[in-house]
Amino acid sequence: MNKKMVTIIAALAMCTAMAGCTGNDTASSSKAETTTTTTAAAESAAPAESTADSTSANVGTTDYDVDGDFRAFEQMKDKYEGNYLANLTGQMSNSGTKYTICVKDGKAYESSTIQGMKSYYVYPGDGKKYNVSEATTTYSVNGADENDWKDSDILFGATLDFDHAYIDTTTNVVQEYYNLDSSVSGGEGQIVYGFDGATYDLKQVVLLPEGADESSAVYFTVDSIGEADDSLLAVPDLSAYTKE
Repeated sequence: MNKKMVTIIAALAMCTAMAGCTGNDTASSSKAETTTTTTAAAESAAPAESTADSTSANVGTTDYDVDGDFRAFEQMKDKYEGNYLANLTGQMSNSGTKYTICVKDGKAYESSTIQGMKSYYVYPGDGKKYNVSEATTTYSVNGADENDWKDSDILFGATLDFDHAYIDTTTNVVQEYYNLDSSVSGGEGQIVYGFDGATYDLKQVVLLPEGADESSAVYFTVDSIGEADDSLLAVPDLSAYTKE
């Protein structure tokens, strides 16, 4: 992405239009530690800050204080930053596309599977980026600097300071808004993390470039998150592939 959001979004969203894409201080330790989460598809282009009355039936189902010190993101960051494997599903314009992101020790792997056709990238730490298409059995290799792997770190790579939080009492989802690092994202904007209000499991990630509308907000539901899988971060076996 030229170290821009274009890679985070292009690699994780624009590939949906190209099936053969190949080149391309934690406040409470008592919060739940569950790592597998699911959620329904997003219903709007940006996290809806509902005007629902605070007397909603769901009020009280979360102990989250939007004006307090605890942030679910900081808890998640303490546990997973620099070492995680996340499986995501695209929503909205990239609906149904499956993504896998793996980050550890300055290495990264990211894949997209569209209608059964998989493409992936690997930064194994050898100064190269391997672009592989299982659909066309082709690959290419490009140079990569020591920080290029960060472009794949969708959960932490471009997140700056906390902006505000909101509780959707209809779904009992805690939404935490953080500003994006424009030097990484390539522009102003926010990233929104949606957490289960009872367990604080991550349910959803939304990328909101400044001025985002229905066509430009990028939604992902989080199917699972856990520790990195080292096998994904090795130089891929390309013996059965053709170099482009």
